[in-house]
Amino acid sequence: MAIIRAIVTGERDPKVLARLRDRRCRKSERQIAEELTGNWRPEHLFNLKQALTVYDQLCAIIANYDAEILDYSASLQPPDVGDACAPPPKTKSKESAFIRRGQEPLRQALYRMSGVDLTTIDGIGVETAAIVMSELGTDYSSFETESRFISYLRLAPNISIRGGKKVRNNYSATTCTRVCKALRMAAAALKFSKTALGAYYRRISYRKGASVAVFATARKLAQHIYRLVRYGQPYMDAGVDAYEKRFAHRRLLSYTRRLKEMGYEIVPLAVSKASK
Repeated sequence: MAIIRAIVTGERDPKVLARLRDRRCRKSERQIAEELTGNWRPEHLFNLKQALTVYDQLCAIIANYDAEILDYSASLQPPDVGDACAPPPKTKSKESAFIRRGQEPLRQALYRMSGVDLTTIDGIGVETAAIVMSELGTDYSSFETESRFISYLRLAPNISIRGGKKVRNNYSATTCTRVCKALRMAAAALKFSKTALGAYYRRISYRKGASVAVFATARKLAQHIYRLVRYGQPYMDAGVDAYEKRFAHRRLLSYTRRLKEMGYEIVPLAVSKASK
């Protein structure tokens, strides 16, 4: 955006423009300067200026909406809450992202309104938390069980049944709630996450594809949201290593049981080498 604004204000030197690159940009100043070298056609510059004007207007309108949401959230806070503050995010990267995007006031307002911080769950940002709170509120007592909550969000497998039997490859289309869409987007963002949920996504994606992994991980997110809001159960990330170790142990137990049913006995390699 700094480069675009400089171009609109009249700067044409590619080296000067390249110095405005973000420090996290993977391309060097020389590479960016090469891409900014060429003819500056007036009609294209005019279009760029108008597009930037529209962008700034939309940002101003969004800021007005955000301010209105903050005021309305303050009116929904219980009177005994006062100026309670949400605990800081567990990672510095998440904390800096909230500050950089200007989302920290909304995060605090949602915490004072509900008493829980959904952003403690990996993959859940302030926007997703706001959607969940605005659509579902803070009282989940109408959902007697976790399964009913997940089914309401359209995150349960839709299996067709005829005559008491499951019908293969005959799944009827289901509507997708706003919360479901938000959780799907949050799940997709966990693809490269170094967390237990990220490892879960990658395992499902390797076996059944990305679409199934997004659905299954969104279901996991819904489970953690229900447990946090309904019972106050905090989300704890076990980490990638702990998840992989637990999954390997479960797989070993499954293989051992099946081989035992076939009449085989599993002996660890260290034990077999020692016996020899």
